[in-house]
Amino acid sequence: MRAVDLPRLVTRLAAALMALPGLTAPAASQTGANPSGSTAGAAMVVGVAQPLSGDLLVVGGARVRLLGIAAPVVGQMCKTRYGRDYDCFKLSADVLANLIGTQEVECRVVTTDRTGQQVGVCRSGGADLGAAMVARGWAFAYRSLELDYARAEAFAQSRRLGMWAGRVEMPWQYQSRQLRDQAKPGP
Repeated sequence: MRAVDLPRLVTRLAAALMALPGLTAPAASQTGANPSGSTAGAAMVVGVAQPLSGDLLVVGGARVRLLGIAAPVVGQMCKTRYGRDYDCFKLSADVLANLIGTQEVECRVVTTDRTGQQVGVCRSGGADLGAAMVARGWAFAYRSLELDYARAEAFAQSRRLGMWAGRVEMPWQYQSRQLRDQAKPGP
């Protein structure tokens, strides 16, 4: 069996998926935006973006978490369909970086989470970054907070895209398991 350069493959896959119709400009119902496009009452953050993870960006110096999605966390490993481990945290962040490229990012901050982190819908080149990450299989719809991306996740899962191509654990399940394992008494 030939060795696969996984990061190169992911970069090529992300570029190919960007070309798929319907993934670059989801309907307003998928973005949390109202049909008129009004941003009244929402704070806007615009600028050059740097992904910190698959669902967290620094945009113009401000940290913004993508609304309605959860991406793998630091240290989380996934398995390819052949059972090989890979760092899905890093690949998820890399896919988000590829989606943004050098384009400016615009985020409509709609809330803050329990830690005070800004949370919003971010777009780059007209594409909803949360929808794009979920539809490509590199983030999960966070249904307990937002149902907007459930269809995008079903799309990725049915086509075995991104992390769905192998074995993956939801980030909140991974974190919960890590906490349980840490709480176990030592030998």
